[in-house]
Amino acid sequence: MKKLRSIKLLSKTTLFYLVFTFLAFFLSAVYLTQEAEEFIHDELQHRFNYTEKKVMRQIRAGNYPEKLPSNVLLFQLEKKPDLTADPVYSDTLVYNSELEEMQLLRKKTIVFEEESKYYKLIIYKSLEDFYRLKNDIFGALIPAFFILAIAIVLFNSLLSGSLFKPFNKILSQMRTYKVGIGAGIKSVNTSTTEFRKMQQLYHEMVERIEHEYRNLKEYTENMAHEMQTPLTVIRNKTENLIADEDLMQKHSSTVKIIYDETNHLSKLGNTLNLITKIENQEFNNAVRIPTRAVIEKHLEAISEVAKLKSLEIKKELSQEHILFIDPFLLDIILKNVLRNAVRYGSEDGPIKIKTTADSLSVSNFGPPLDVSSERLFERFYRKNGTRASQGLGLSLVKKICELNNLKISYEYGNNQHIFTIISNVE
Repeated sequence: MKKLRSIKLLSKTTLFYLVFTFLAFFLSAVYLTQEAEEFIHDELQHRFNYTEKKVMRQIRAGNYPEKLPSNVLLFQLEKKPDLTADPVYSDTLVYNSELEEMQLLRKKTIVFEEESKYYKLIIYKSLEDFYRLKNDIFGALIPAFFILAIAIVLFNSLLSGSLFKPFNKILSQMRTYKVGIGAGIKSVNTSTTEFRKMQQLYHEMVERIEHEYRNLKEYTENMAHEMQTPLTVIRNKTENLIADEDLMQKHSSTVKIIYDETNHLSKLGNTLNLITKIENQEFNNAVRIPTRAVIEKHLEAISEVAKLKSLEIKKELSQEHILFIDPFLLDIILKNVLRNAVRYGSEDGPIKIKTTADSLSVSNFGPPLDVSSERLFERFYRKNGTRASQGLGLSLVKKICELNNLKISYEYGNNQHIFTIISNVE
């Protein structure tokens, strides 16, 4: 489905208003033009009638044709015309010698009888002033619309800074809101009813989220804590069983499975609780950390295990590699990635740890995985037909990287598994 283009509310309102205003101006122009046409017709008719009556009075006074106006032509007819015919109106262009230009005139032609004589009267009236007025009316509306449109756009742009300032503040609070800090949200002062209602609904929503979060957090922490007591008891009892040589000769595999699964459950509860805290961004003590010393500390911690597996560790650490991250989360990343390399590494080649100014890579030799690189970071991903899963280690690393703007990737080549983390420090 095609994503609709986003338009600001004020811009959309302004657009609709401009379209409406344009239609209103256009219809007004059409209406005024029609009114102007009717006005011209009525005014000319009034002037034609006035001139016609004036000519007839002159004829009755015996002043024909000496005192006729210049825009009137009067002819005496020898034959009786059709007196029932309506007056004939027509527009014509006549050259004005004084102005040296063609002028538009309206002509009225009538025939009438006066004192048993028949006459043909032609009257001319100029249309220039009338049509100039009509064109000025229509022409003035278009510039007026553009002036109004520019004024509306400028006014709305000014309003967007002041009128919508509370709205933008509320949006900023929504954008930066993190679960667990609901009590720190401040109210935005606004006299706009809609903004007040939106802010009220937002605060109510935050309260519900915070309430559900506290309940979930309390439940998760309680469960993780309560699980440790029975698991500790089971682990201690299992260790007692391991100390019994006669029992171990008969049930060593069973006891070992119980012991391993108990440890696994204990670690699982702690890790799930840790993931919940990370996702809720409770670890926000991010600082700039030069990683060389931290990596060397973790390499020292795994060196004994690596020697037991006959694995060589090679390091190439840069002083310039720096991460902006919570120190506790950095320890989790290094601990999981390095222990993963030791656990799955083979004697075909060394474990390599390399850092540059903007990247950290850890590689180890070993056969290819049965899991695709896209599924490698999924929690508890289990391939069809198998009981073993990927667990939480790499998923935890992925989550920490995402929340700290780090990019982690995996690739396999030349019999090596390579994990790379791109730094977020510019």
